[in-house]
Amino acid sequence: MSDITRDPRVLIFIVALAAALVLLAPVPSDDGLHTRLKYGLDLEGGSWLQLRLQGAIVELRADPIKILEKQFGEALNRPVVVEKRTDRYQITVDGRVPKTVPEDLGYPGAKLTPRGDSTKIDIETSPVGVIVNYLESSLNIDVRPIREDPDSPLKYEIRADVTRESLNEILAEVDGEVAPGDEGFVEGVTEETVEETKQVLDRKLNRLGLQDIKVRIVDNKYILIDLAGVDVSTAQDIVGKPGVFEIRIQTKGNETMHVLYGDDVIDVSPPLGERSGGWGVPFGLTDEGAKALRKAALDVGATTNPLDHELSMHLDDEEIFSGPLAPDLAASIELVPIRRMTATVGSGEDATKRARELYIHLREGALPVNVEVIGSGQVTAALGEQFKRQVTIAGILAILAVGLMVFLRYREPKIVLPMIGTSFSEVIMMLGFAALIGWQLDLPSIAGVIAVIGTGVDHLIIITDELLYEGKLPSGKIYLARLASAFSIIMAAALTTIFAMFPLLSMGFGALKGFALITIVGVLIGVLIARPAYGRIIGYIMRGE
Repeated sequence: MSDITRDPRVLIFIVALAAALVLLAPVPSDDGLHTRLKYGLDLEGGSWLQLRLQGAIVELRADPIKILEKQFGEALNRPVVVEKRTDRYQITVDGRVPKTVPEDLGYPGAKLTPRGDSTKIDIETSPVGVIVNYLESSLNIDVRPIREDPDSPLKYEIRADVTRESLNEILAEVDGEVAPGDEGFVEGVTEETVEETKQVLDRKLNRLGLQDIKVRIVDNKYILIDLAGVDVSTAQDIVGKPGVFEIRIQTKGNETMHVLYGDDVIDVSPPLGERSGGWGVPFGLTDEGAKALRKAALDVGATTNPLDHELSMHLDDEEIFSGPLAPDLAASIELVPIRRMTATVGSGEDATKRARELYIHLREGALPVNVEVIGSGQVTAALGEQFKRQVTIAGILAILAVGLMVFLRYREPKIVLPMIGTSFSEVIMMLGFAALIGWQLDLPSIAGVIAVIGTGVDHLIIITDELLYEGKLPSGKIYLARLASAFSIIMAAALTTIFAMFPLLSMGFGALKGFALITIVGVLIGVLIARPAYGRIIGYIMRGE
């Protein structure tokens, strides 16, 4: 026994097994003792949702000048003349123009210059910016310009359920259209948008204390969510119900007062790197929201002393941003309500990350794209408990069945017991690994555990047969040669299994992913820890006999 415990392979096996037992040991919780194992929907009960992301990627043909003529002509109820300058558009209109008109149309920072009986309006924007503004104001949704590669045409991601016909109807008013052909209109959204939607859902579920929820992406069009312990109606409310967003303003010291809620935030644009090098998240307010913000800023003196009266943003009572009004913004709010502004977070790589997180937080009031629930279902808690009992019985029966077959082959307890003990220890280590990474065990995962039991015993039989060739245990170099021969076979079989599981692991479906992951982990635990230890242990036992 002392020789066995000094063997490094056996020591690694003992340490790994002890660590797994510690991870699986029951720990106290609010409702008694529980292990660190987490169970999925199949074993815990709960609900599942299938969501389809609504959107389209389109290539458009539109003239920004005609768009501006329509927008400003209708807003001012008189004809306008639009000219393209180097980095801006200049609009000439007879008479005087209220300063709020450009901002109301989505062009903040416009410069109005009265000249005689007319007014010139200079707008610093690009042709793409004009088209995006027109689509967003017409559809009341987010639109993002995208370019797949430098040589491909510019396209626009419409983050809502639209059709080619509905877009052509809107663009016809400015003599535009969707580009013909299949490439001109493609249903779906970009990978970035899908991932962004997933992050918003992850953060929302985490804030509700549902950290173990699985949110999975399939084919960049669908999102699958398993909510263990949550009924279907609650699950749909959680996904569809926005977080409580609030803007507050500092009064005295650390005291703040309410300004407006998320209902007054009408849109949030992706983070932009400003000319000064700082990153910020642009967002817009309703007329009522802009007036409420102006009144609060004037009441507390934020327009004259912004540093002592910072604005803060809160999502479900958690502060996600705080900062003073910029001097030019404070001066503008002093005169009129401002509907468009930018929450600036600074510059550098850290600021880029913070801007992205702030954008995701702000978007938690509503998902980045509209989603449609195309499927839902529920597993009752009682059925989950039944499944849990059944898979436990199935696992025990699998080990007993394997033990019986091994006994019928060798009829030697000194071989059968170490073999079954090694197989059982692999199960313990697999479950310990699942507890360590917080992986949810579901029915496919348990199927993977049972499959690993079978393949593991196959490997142990190969080792035993190689070592007991001609019915006796060889010694010296022959013993090591046969052990090496057995492991060459085992490693080849293990690599074949692992490579066969990789496609299932990368497909994105939860059931296949769980089965593949637990199988790969089980095979690695076996060939790296359990099999080498068994080869040494069986050698010591038979040599002692």
